[in-house]
Amino acid sequence: MGMNGQQARSTDPEELLLRTDWNSVEHCCPNVAPATPVILRQLLDEDADNQGAALRDLRQAVTHANTFYSATAPAAAFVAAILGHPRTRVQVTDRRPWEATEAGEEPRFLLLVGLLDWLGSTAWDANEESPDGYDAHIEAFRTLRPKLLDALRPFLTNDEREIRDAAPAAVLPLLAAPELAHQAGGSLSEEVRALAADSPRYRQRAIDTLAGWGEDITSFQQYRHTPADIGAHAEGFADDPPF
Repeated sequence: MGMNGQQARSTDPEELLLRTDWNSVEHCCPNVAPATPVILRQLLDEDADNQGAALRDLRQAVTHANTFYSATAPAAAFVAAILGHPRTRVQVTDRRPWEATEAGEEPRFLLLVGLLDWLGSTAWDANEESPDGYDAHIEAFRTLRPKLLDALRPFLTNDEREIRDAAPAAVLPLLAAPELAHQAGGSLSEEVRALAADSPRYRQRAIDTLAGWGEDITSFQQYRHTPADIGAHAEGFADDPPF
């Protein structure tokens, strides 16, 4: 599906924000980071630098240190719903100004790609036992899995390569969830097999997904846990630095 289809399905951001009582939920650092609705609203700011800062706050506050908070699930629902918004197609950086001064400006990336990566890393964490998170907050996110998959799957075949390559980070962990096992097979299975064969960054997770579906992965054994795959995995899904 192209971007036009995604835009047509998007909902007014302010309407989305009104669906949650933000006074009843919180993230990790209420005295340091902006409130969650402020972060979410700023993701669609007219200033790309503010959008990049909001992405950084999303990673470091709403899911700090791989932990789930009461704000995590509603934030994820909001992010999934705005993926088709035109402002997600802006080039951003999540580096602080002083980091850019000291280390140099890194290549900018589409905000949409950053949001896909955040949803994906959060979904992977939800698939595992999290000693630092509260079970209720993890379960709240897990209940979103079917809706998240519906929102994310079209990006696997997006017209733009950068988006199409980033989409598996968000989709693969959802497909590993037991309640979505029935999604295996057909074109989706073919897409995951293509990733296992051709994508060093997502190969290991694609193979694990196929194995979880009970599919034959004999042809991919040569790729399992190679140094290149481990390095790509670490680069693509590194933990965020603390505040």
